[in-house]
Amino acid sequence: MRVAMFHGAGRPLTIEPLASRPLGPLDIRVKVARCGICGSDVSMTSGSAFDYHAHIPLGHEYAGEVIEVGKLVTGFRIGDRVACMPKAGCGQCDACAQGHTFFCPTGPMQFGGFGDEVVVLASYAFLLPQTVSLAEGALVEPMACGRRGLAMAGLQAGQRVLVLGAGALGLSAVYWARAMGAGRIVAATRSRRRDEAVLELGADAVHAFDEDDPAELTAKLGGEPDIVVEAIGKPGMIAKAVERVRWGGTVVSLGMCTSGETLMPIACAGKEARLLFPLAYSIGDFEATVRAFDADTVHPELMISDVIALEALPAVLEAMRGPHGYGKVQVDPGL
Repeated sequence: MRVAMFHGAGRPLTIEPLASRPLGPLDIRVKVARCGICGSDVSMTSGSAFDYHAHIPLGHEYAGEVIEVGKLVTGFRIGDRVACMPKAGCGQCDACAQGHTFFCPTGPMQFGGFGDEVVVLASYAFLLPQTVSLAEGALVEPMACGRRGLAMAGLQAGQRVLVLGAGALGLSAVYWARAMGAGRIVAATRSRRRDEAVLELGADAVHAFDEDDPAELTAKLGGEPDIVVEAIGKPGMIAKAVERVRWGGTVVSLGMCTSGETLMPIACAGKEARLLFPLAYSIGDFEATVRAFDADTVHPELMISDVIALEALPAVLEAMRGPHGYGKVQVDPGL
């Protein structure tokens, strides 16, 4: 099999042959159909203090078809279509008890989606309904992040939501704000390329970030936002979110900026703003995202701008380090 390997910042990804991993009794083997490029695949291979460890396979937004089942696995059979969580848990710690395996200190990572196949613990794979395509299955992982953020914010029906950014996380926030019953939803973006996707996923309006007019924004929202979701991940954006949120409102940071952020505490105090920093999602968020895709008439697949072959991944990832026009890019190892 082939897989994309990260060997450290400043070195391009390499597509390498790798022996198929032995299957444990509780594992399933999945033939990867789609794996999305995440913003963290760019930011965490760039030389920051938060980079992935060198010499590991990458790819964590994936879905595919079960091609082998461990001898103790129940509930799965060959041919099933699944979306998989890229981080498993030990099942014993406090984080696992709350279903949030990303905070489990010993649970294994299940990366390798930028490859032909992955082996995962069956308990962290989720059957895809026939209404959900494999492309959408690979969107479950990033979309679950938006659900967790807005759930932590305690979004109430009718509240006004401003989303800063229209990348995958911004679109996820728009989707879930609509699904959770927000009143008015506005996405602020520098690029108009994603306006159609933003509106189809549930936003009421798009706001030109580079021509930011607070009065115009307030008119589009029908008032100051109750919740501002920062989904850009650049320095200054959390401060911008605090500036825009109403008194007593909530700022949700989904952008996970890896650079230093200057934030004036008195500006936050002046708003009595609540700042939240969610990480990824829980098992419940992942399951709920699959169910929502099944029930919804809005298909998140419209987020995908490009589908590329595995061999094209290193060049595309490098291009995404600078200004680019990509939306959500997915790798199809079968191309």
